[in-house]
Parts: sequence; structure tokens; C-alpha cells
Amino acid sequence: MKKLFIATVVLLSVQFASAQSADFKKDVVSYIKMSGSAAQVTAVLEPIIEQIPEDKRADFKKDLDSSLPSLYEKIADVMMKHYTHDDIKKMIEFYNSPVGKKIQEVTPKITKDQMKAGQEWGMELQGILMKYMQ
Repeated sequence: MKKLFIATVVLLSVQFASAQSADFKKDVVSYIKMSGSAAQVTAVLEPIIEQIPEDKRADFKKDLDSSLPSLYEKIADVMMKHYTHDDIKKMIEFYNSPVGKKIQEVTPKITKDQMKAGQEWGMELQGILMKYMQ
């Protein structure tokens, strides 16, 4: 009887921990989407999408979109190593504030501008590299 009780307690503990972990991951994925991280991924992918022939873009985009949840899960796993569930809840609370919503709105635009600035700097760097490679 004692062994059955211990086994039941262990099983319930594992199920409780698993449910907490699932809630934690769900919250982290929500955070990824609302923080602008998902929008940054989309902005980075736009130049890749433009390289696909126009008649195949819609199908490519469907395949790409269906792969994104897997990416968000992987990112969530990484974030869960560095943040507590409480940290994530507080971040979500922030992103529901007016300033957080503004960040969500402008992050894709900022990402595009940063990519352009990075490309321009890359061209400058190429000139510097050539100077020292000769």
C-alpha cells in the first residue's frame, strides 16, 4: 500500500510539473510573438521570399509559415533556460502596456532599417577589407 501511495504521488508530481512546463512554454511562445521577435524573423525572411519565383511564392510562404511554430518552440526552449516563468509573465505584462504595444508595432520597421544599415556598413567594411587584403 505504501509503494502504491508513493508511486501515485510521483506520478501526480510528474504530471503537475509537465503541465507547468507546458504552460511556461506556451507563455514563452506568446512572448516571442508579442515582443517583436517573430516579426524580426519575418522581416529577415522577406529578402529570401523575394528570391523565389513569383508563381511559387504563395506555396513557399505556406511551407515557410508552417515551419515557424517549430522555430518558435526551439527559441522557447532556449529562453526557458535563462528566464523563469515569472520573468516571462512580467515581460508579457509589459508588452500589453502602451509602450510594449508601440515596440510591437515598430519592431518590424526598425528591423528592416537595421538590415539596410547593416548592408550599407557591410559595403564599407568590404572596402576596408580590400585595403588590407592587397
